[in-house]
Amino acid sequence: MHLHLPLIITFAASAFLAGCKEEAENHTVEYFIANPAERAAMLETCEVVDRAMDDANCVNAREAAQKTQTQQDREGSDRLFGDPSFN
Repeated sequence: MHLHLPLIITFAASAFLAGCKEEAENHTVEYFIANPAERAAMLETCEVVDRAMDDANCVNAREAAQKTQTQQDREGSDRLFGDPSFN
C-alpha cells in the first residue's frame, strides 16, 4: 500500500499540472490590425484550437482581418471608380 501512495500522488500532481496552462495575453482588434504577422499567426492557431470561438484573441484577430479586408476593398474600389460623391 505504501508503494502505491507515491505513485498516486505523482499521477495526481501530473494531472493537476497538465490542466494548468499559461494564459496568453489578450490583444485588441487594433493590435491585430497594426501587426499583420501576429494576426496571421493567431488565425492559423485558431484554425486548430478547440473552442476558438470562445478565445478573445481568436475573435479579435478575425475581426481585425475582416476590418482590414473591408478597408482594402474600399481602397481598391476608390482607385477603380474614384471617390464616391454621395453629397
